[in-house]
This record gives sequence, C-alpha cells and structure tokens, in this order.
Amino acid sequence: MKNSDLIQNQFQVTDPIENYFECISSCDIRDGICISRCVEILKEYED
Repeated sequence: MKNSDLIQNQFQVTDPIENYFECISSCDIRDGICISRCVEILKEYED
C-alpha cells in the first residue's frame, strides 16, 4: 500500500475541508507528493 493510499483511507471525514486540513497536517512540510495527494482528495469531493 502506498503512503497516498493510506492517507486517503485514513481521512474519510464527512466535511471535505476538515478532511483536507487533517490530511495536510499529517504530511511532512517537505513532502510535496503527500500535500498534492491531499489536494487531489479534496478535489474528488467537488465531483
């Protein structure tokens, strides 16, 4: 399981904004891939 999969599965909160902030707070500030994945997860809520 990739780290991004773990992040997506870990943050299944009903409020997408809260979900986003929970996700980015779990990322290392230097891990651009993790932060980008959090943004992608937020974008999925818009669909």
